[in-house]
Amino acid sequence: MVNVASVLSSNIVGFLLMTVLLFSRGWRIQTKNSESLIILIMILSVIVGCFVDPIAFYSDGKPGKLSYFLVHGSNTILFSLNVIIGPAYIILIVRHIHEKLSQKQVLLVATLCISESIILITNIFTPIIYYVDENNVYHRLFLYWFYVVVELFFLLYGLFVYVSARRKGHYLRFFPAWQFIFPILAGMFIQSFCYGTSLIWPCVGVAICCITVSLQNESIYCDKLTGAFNRFYIPELEKSMSKGDGRFGALMLDMNGFKQINDQYSHSDGDRALIAMAEILAGVVGDDGVIIRFAGDEFIIILDAYSLEYVQTIKESILKAIDDFNASKKLPFEISASIGGSIFNAKNDTEESFIRKIDELMYEDKAKYYANHNRRTH
Repeated sequence: MVNVASVLSSNIVGFLLMTVLLFSRGWRIQTKNSESLIILIMILSVIVGCFVDPIAFYSDGKPGKLSYFLVHGSNTILFSLNVIIGPAYIILIVRHIHEKLSQKQVLLVATLCISESIILITNIFTPIIYYVDENNVYHRLFLYWFYVVVELFFLLYGLFVYVSARRKGHYLRFFPAWQFIFPILAGMFIQSFCYGTSLIWPCVGVAICCITVSLQNESIYCDKLTGAFNRFYIPELEKSMSKGDGRFGALMLDMNGFKQINDQYSHSDGDRALIAMAEILAGVVGDDGVIIRFAGDEFIIILDAYSLEYVQTIKESILKAIDDFNASKKLPFEISASIGGSIFNAKNDTEESFIRKIDELMYEDKAKYYANHNRRTH
């Protein structure tokens, strides 16, 4: 038996949650308009879902043609919203990690969405997802589970894209996919196997709030241009490192001839050089450390390292990666960098002291570089 009051209460919570998020403009992520638009679409979808879902439950089993149309129409709307949420989540992740889905991936997602749409339209004339009997009672049919499986696929595929990006070294520490997936999976499981409950849309609302908060937190600590962390993240790192034995590796990198790039080419080309350097560092370091854009063309790399040899290995790997990048001719100029690094202990070395040390080591390396290169042209 359906408890309409319970259904209404849970959906009111979801509706209010999304309404507050909508009008507080908490969905707006600074400098990430495309991601903000996706989140806005998801918020509006949940608002519609939370509004329509109680209508579907209230009208279920009520006599009269109006009730029939309300049951049929509201459930059609709810299934159509499912076609939006899953793909929106995948697109959000892809946009966030600055990558593109391959043609095969786009074709797969589009095929599933189109299939869901065609089946839903067919259901209006020939019941295959659900039907409404002569007493205006809603009944699930076998293709109902197709929607459950597809939505589950979208969620898990989004998680796959996320995990793959993490392995490539993308900055996703403040973008944990499970915060979005877990509430939705909980709502899907309960609502699918406990007929008469209504939790899916409020749970989607909770998931959207979680991912929005994560993105807002990330924007505090992330450099808007390169996607690397900014210097405000260093104290957070020190807190976490001091909980263990405290040892860590740190390198300071300064791009050589960066002013000449801006002067000879343009500031937009200078930005491209910074972005390229951040991507090179992320590719080398991966999950073994953190990339921080410290200031201007200076980067700090914090490593999970216990030996000076490993720090030196990372330095050599970065220099080789820079050479490989230059060989690819992706930019109309070459980039280079001076790097200095060492091993420190968060229990003894302060932020000021270890930065001063790696800065000195970096300038020693830069002096060696300019001993063989003209400062005006490099």
